[in-house]
Formats: sequence, C-alpha cells, structure tokens
Amino acid sequence: MTCTDERRRNMARDRGYNGIDAVSVGSDRTELSVVFFGDVPGGLRPANFRIEGGRRITGIEVTSVAPCPSKDPELEHCVRVTVDRAGDLSTYRLCVVDVEGFDPRYRCLDFTFVTGCDDIDCAPQCDCPDESFPPVEIDYLAKDYASFRQLMLDRLSLTMPQWTERHIPDIGITLVELLAYEGDRLSYQQDAVATEAYLETARLRTSVRRHTRLVDYTLHDGCAARAWVCVEVSGDVELKAGTVQFASGTQIFEPLVYQDLSLRAGHNRVDLWTWEDHDCCLPIGTTAATLVDGEPGKDRVLQLRPGDVLILEEIIGPKTGNEADRDITHRQAVRLTSVTPAVDPLREQPVLEVTWARDDALRFPLCVNSRGGRECTDLVVGVGRGNVVLVEHGGGVPDEPLEVPVADPVDPGCPEPVCFGCHDTTAPPRTTRYPPIPKRFQPAISRLPVTNSVPFPSLGVTTRAQADWLRDLPARAREHVRTLYRKMPEEPLEKSDTEYLTVLFGEPTLTKVRLAQHPHRALRTLLRRFDELLIAKLERLEELIGQARSGCVLTADEEGWEVAQSWGVDAAEADPADPRFFGPAAIATDTDPRDALPAVTVIDRFNETWHARRDLLDSGPDDRHFVGETDDDGRVHLRFGDGRNGAQFELLDGTAQDHSVARYRVGNGTAGNVGAEAIDKIIIADTHGATISRVRNPLPGAGGVDPEDVAAARIQAPHEARLRQLRAITAGDYADLAARQPGLQRATANLAWTGSWYEAQIAIDALGAPVAPDWLLDDVRSSMHRYRKIGHDLSVSSAVLVPLDLALCVQVKPEHIAGHVRAALMRTLGAGRDGYFNADRLTFGTPVRVSSIVAAAASVPGVLSVDVTRLERLFGPPGDALDTGVLAIKPLEVAQLDSDPARPENGRLDLTLVGGR
Repeated sequence: MTCTDERRRNMARDRGYNGIDAVSVGSDRTELSVVFFGDVPGGLRPANFRIEGGRRITGIEVTSVAPCPSKDPELEHCVRVTVDRAGDLSTYRLCVVDVEGFDPRYRCLDFTFVTGCDDIDCAPQCDCPDESFPPVEIDYLAKDYASFRQLMLDRLSLTMPQWTERHIPDIGITLVELLAYEGDRLSYQQDAVATEAYLETARLRTSVRRHTRLVDYTLHDGCAARAWVCVEVSGDVELKAGTVQFASGTQIFEPLVYQDLSLRAGHNRVDLWTWEDHDCCLPIGTTAATLVDGEPGKDRVLQLRPGDVLILEEIIGPKTGNEADRDITHRQAVRLTSVTPAVDPLREQPVLEVTWARDDALRFPLCVNSRGGRECTDLVVGVGRGNVVLVEHGGGVPDEPLEVPVADPVDPGCPEPVCFGCHDTTAPPRTTRYPPIPKRFQPAISRLPVTNSVPFPSLGVTTRAQADWLRDLPARAREHVRTLYRKMPEEPLEKSDTEYLTVLFGEPTLTKVRLAQHPHRALRTLLRRFDELLIAKLERLEELIGQARSGCVLTADEEGWEVAQSWGVDAAEADPADPRFFGPAAIATDTDPRDALPAVTVIDRFNETWHARRDLLDSGPDDRHFVGETDDDGRVHLRFGDGRNGAQFELLDGTAQDHSVARYRVGNGTAGNVGAEAIDKIIIADTHGATISRVRNPLPGAGGVDPEDVAAARIQAPHEARLRQLRAITAGDYADLAARQPGLQRATANLAWTGSWYEAQIAIDALGAPVAPDWLLDDVRSSMHRYRKIGHDLSVSSAVLVPLDLALCVQVKPEHIAGHVRAALMRTLGAGRDGYFNADRLTFGTPVRVSSIVAAAASVPGVLSVDVTRLERLFGPPGDALDTGVLAIKPLEVAQLDSDPARPENGRLDLTLVGGR
C-alpha cells in the first residue's frame, strides 16, 4: 500500500511512541547515523539492531552503538551504529528489536549504502497507476406407401388375374393397403437408421452427440451461470445446507457448494486499515491488505479464515462522495490464502493482515480513502464485503419418481416339461422370441431445461492447490523453529513446542542436540542442519507433490494423516473439501461448457445414488454411473450401463416396490447471466430466526451458455482432432504445449543430441518477471511429461537473458530541465511497467532495433534529438548494431536492460545530456 499523506508519524510522536526517522551512511560506508523522532532509548546495544537484505553482501552485523558526536540540535536524537563491513548497492533494512515503546510501522527503515543518484530527485514516486482489455442422392424405388401399394397390386394381377376388384371396401384392397402402410413404416425406420448412422446426415441431437464423441469432440448442452452473492444480516445466522435459494425475478440460484452457511453481522462491511494515513489506494496487482477488525480496545468481530471470499468494491465517488459517482467496474472477488491477526498499538486497533493468490491480483486501482465532497471531508471510498456465497443458476424441484419396468423372464421360449412331457399349467407364460431382447432402462426427465453444471472445484485446481500446500510445509516448519529460536532465552520452550519439535525431528535427534539442557543452542543447530536432518521427509514430500501435480487428490484420512505424523500439522488441512483448495476466485465463474454435466442424481430403491458422467468408457461393472443426453426438444434422457461399462440398473421382478427417484435442478443457459445487483431475494426453507437484511450480487452473473447448435458441431467436430495437439514430436510441439501453462508469456524449445538420445530443452519466459520462479519451472516440467516422445529427455529452464550496453547522446531543449528529462528517459527506456525493456514486452528472439529506441527516446517531452552511440551485448564481443541498425537476439535469448545500479550485470544505460537547464 502506498500513501501520500503520512499522518501516523505525528500521531505516534504525540502519543509518546518512538521510531526511526532517518538513516544516513558515512563516507566510509561502515558508520550509520540513525535518527529517531523520539528520545534515544537508554541502554542500546548492538543486539538491539538488525540489518537485513542485500544481494551480494548479506549477514551484516552491528559491532558498536554510540551517541552521535555532533552538537547539532537536529541530531540530538541520533545514535551512530558501526557495522562490520559495507554493503552492496542493493536496498537494506535496519530494524530496532527488543526495545519497548517503538511504533511497529516505524520500527524498521529501508536504506542503501550508496544512493546512486546523480542530478535527479531520489524521492520515491507513487506507483499508483492512472485509471483508464453435395451429398450423393440415392433413389430407392418402392419405398413409400403409394409405391408399395402399386407394387402389390401389380403382383396380384400377375398371380391372380381373375381378381379384378379395386373398390376400397373389398377385403383384398384392405389387406393390400394395410401391408403397404406397414411397409412404409418399416421403410421409414430403415431410412432413419441409415440417416442417423453418419454424421453428415444425422438429424437427431443424440446421434450427432455420439458421433462427435468418437472423435473426442463434446457436443455441449449449455452451462449454468454463476455469480457471487453478498448476504447482509443484522445478527449472526447459521443456515443449513440445502435450505437456501436466491432469486432474480423468476430465475432461481442455489449455492454451488453443498455446505452450511455461517453469516456474520461483522462481515457485512469490512473497512480497510490505512494506518491513519490518507489518500491511499491499492494499486493494480495488489495481493494483500489490512482489514479493520472491530473497534479499538474491544473484541474482534471478523471471523475470516483462509479460503473465505472477500469482495473489494468502491462504494462512493472518491471526488464527490456520491454513491452515484462510484465506478461499478471497481469490484472484484478474492479468495483469502492467509489471515493473520495483529494490533495497531497506536490506536489499539485490532486488524487482520490478509493475502490472496496472484491469480486474484487486483485488476484495477482501488481507492481506499480520499478527501472530497462538498465539505472536503475524509471519505471512505473502498471497502470489503464478506458473507459471500457462490451461487449457480438453477433451482431444485421435488424429486421425480421414475417408472422402472419389470424385467422379462430370464429364459426365453416355452417352459420345460415337468415330467414325461406333461406341462406345468401353474407356471407363468414365457416369452417365445429369439434371440432375447433385454429391456433397457432409459427414463426421461419431465421438466426442462435441466441445469448443466461444471464440477466445482475442478480436479486440476484442487490438486495444484494441494501441491502448493505441500510445497510450503518445509518453509512453515523452518519459520516456526526460527520463531522459537528468536524468543529464546526470554521465553522458554513450552510443552507444546517440545512436542512439535519431537514430531518434526524425532526424539533421538533432540537428545543428541541436548534440547532439554541447552535449548537455545539446540534450536540454532536444528536450523543450520534443517535440510540434512529432514532429508527423508523432504524426499517423501517430493513424492506426494509429484502425485498431486499428476492429478491425484490427497485425502485427509490417508496422505493427510501421513503428513500430520511427519510435519506436526492438522490432518484436516489436507481435506480437499476445504475452501483453501477451491482455487482463486477469478476462476470460479470462468467455466467451460464442454466440462458441464447434468445436475441430476438418481436414487434407486436400494437407496444407492447414481451420478452423471460424460460417458461410460471408463466406468467399471460396479460403478453407479449414467449418461444424460439431451434430445432436440431439450429433454434429458438417462442412459445407464450394461453391466460391463457401468453398472446395470436393476429392473423390477414383479414383486418389489419401486421407489426410484431423480433429483435435479432446473435452469440453464444465458438466462442466468443476470446483471449486477439483480439477485435481490432469498428463499429460506427454515429461517431458524434468521435476520437477513439485504441480498445483492455486486458482480454480474457469468458463464451461462446456451446449448451448442447441432449444425455447428457437425461442421467443427471432424476438424477437432486435427486442431488439438496431444503429443510432442518436434521442437515446435514442445514449445506450443509448454506455452499453455498459466503464468507464461511465451516458450521455445530445441532438440539437442546428447550423443545417445535427444533432449528437449525448453526455455520459458515468465509473465511479469525476467526470471521464471522455481515453482513455475516445476509445473511446466510435470505437465510436459505426459506429452513427450518416448526416448526424449526433458529439460526446462528459464530464458537466457542477454544484458545490453546502451549509450545515448540526447540534445535537450533549452526550456527544459536536464535532470527531469534524464529521469523521464530512465523510465521510458527502463524495465518498469511502461518501459521499453519491460520483461513482458520483449520475448524470445525479439531483436533490438536502433530506430525503435530512438523513437521511444524522442517521445519524451524536452528531447530535441537522440543519437545512439553504443548498442551491444554487455558481456559479448563488439557487434555491428550501429551499422546494421539491429542487434540480433538468438531464439532462446531475451534482451535485458534493467539499468539498476545495484545489479549492473543486468544491463547498463549510459545517458549523455547536452543542453537544457
């Protein structure tokens, strides 16, 4: 969070709190002058100061602390801190620890040992962005009623010449017309079968669906829309699962997740805490915020936990203060990934530090507070909304009874004689047809349209979230041990801490390090040898992470119990039904209709539940699955298995009572894509004293799709297999498949001969970062194993960055200040969000052209002329870019020019300014 009005500093000083006001570095870079805005605390020691950060030089320690010798009254609250060595050009952080009376916001301060500023202002700039993405015809003779009738009459004229009667009442004419009618009906059935046997001529939706499934193309039947609903209550409310519905006019919505709803009055509106600063905003890309948790000095009211959804929205116009001037597009749902309680000691204000996933990063700048209105007062502009429920279009209807037919006798034909050829007159009659034709149970749902719902959460989202949770376990354990170490020796280990360390490291290890006798030294040893002591557990954890990445869902009773016994966590944390594993809120309403299934379940007379599936190819003989097929009238027919692919639905035997029912929801398609604030009613089966004051959907419904047109599917299906790539043979195949991974800007690949086999070398260009993180490399590597050719090794790495050495000679207009022009050129040609060398602007093989650099520099106000004097690789031989006008970049390389004094190896920009003021 960036704030332009720091009011907290004065308030902290007035209330007697202390803090770091400034840090200056001496000429020898080993002495720091630390200025406080309060009195210098007594008894400061080197242990009270900690220096963090650094890239090349880390672990800097304070050796001595003394008062500043200067008699300047402005430096009377100053101490001189001596460090053991000077740092590099990166940013460090100086913190005061174990000293009472310091405000937590000013306990630490960032500084650099070398500023690196020339003639421009080094003050930080606000990063808040401005608001502104022909079939052959076959002639069949004698195939209709008239032709059959004439054919039979002609035949009878030859075989019975004496019969010449042609009047309709004649018995012979009656028989001829009856046979002609039956022949016409059978001929139509034959034509229909032949027509439905081919995709090009099929007319029935069910036939086209089955044909397209043969080429792995899914003819979808639409998809229900989803929306986020906020419920405001006047008191805490507990609603049972399955008892709540929401309505927008005649359209009914139901909660997508079948679970109890806990609604809290304190979640109706959640304010964002700005630490008493003003004119604050959450910029684009924000993934963390601080929430107000009740009134100062009172009990907390927020009961948020990881997995809950919060909607951030702008409630009034930041300038006028009117509700009508708010930007209704500044609304977004985020799913919390961490919730940490804290307290602001300056106001004794309870707060919550919350974070959310990078996929839910803010897509707009959210103004938190401002000063405006008619009376120019402080305004609260942006707030959060809790009590959020994800709902889906479609309302439940009463269970529909299914008419299960009576099964035919097992043995066809006449009954066997009892003895000596005598028939049993008491036995029921048997069917005499051969071969036997079994009865198939294919009921149809009477109401329509039946809801088609995408499974939530999807299997891939759950497994990826579980893999991330497993990946964070070692870091969480290490941080827990580090916290115990920092508390020593002031706070001794408690029994729960010892039990946790015993589960983590084992009793023999704790005995060897003598935890009971020397806990502080033992914890330090455990931290230093953390990976060595837990090598077996870390290897097993990698196996579980690999299983999760491959699509295996981890359960709380199996893998969760194992992790709990090894890492000291709660086994319930691995439950896939936990909202923490539901994925980001951004993907909850982003549905694919081809993944949707009918929201129908069948409960047979044995009280067994049958579930819908896409097909029965992967269903076993005992799997209670069925397929829901929609006909041309929109009615859903249920097709059960045959006992080999899917269990066979047991028919009645003539004596059992039928109690089979279908349970489903009605509502589908684009009718559910309602606008924002359209869902305004709630239907509760049992109120239980509920006090619902308001229901609204801040965001519009999304994801509703009507059923796919049969004609369009008939055209597109034959080409689907050719357009979808499921294997990697060439280098281009590897690059295309790797680029599908979320978080990538682009990927490229190369097949390298190792002497015995080929190795597919994949280089990825991460989105929003010059170097791909390790977790992204692991995700790409695990996803590519299913596509790679047998015999190919796989190697995934980040892009090869090519730092550049660029020098410009710029003529500045006389009326402009040269320092300001230099700063503008540094931003325009830098690696920032709008810079020419931004990490997302350049990708593999993108050449660097002199003309484009000149054009970018000339667009800066105050530039009269630009001349490129040097353009080459920073660590390469001299090139001819100035002669040819292009600096070539290889296919696996990406140009880089950060122009960062702390990391000069990432590119250098040399500006020579002439003229100006």
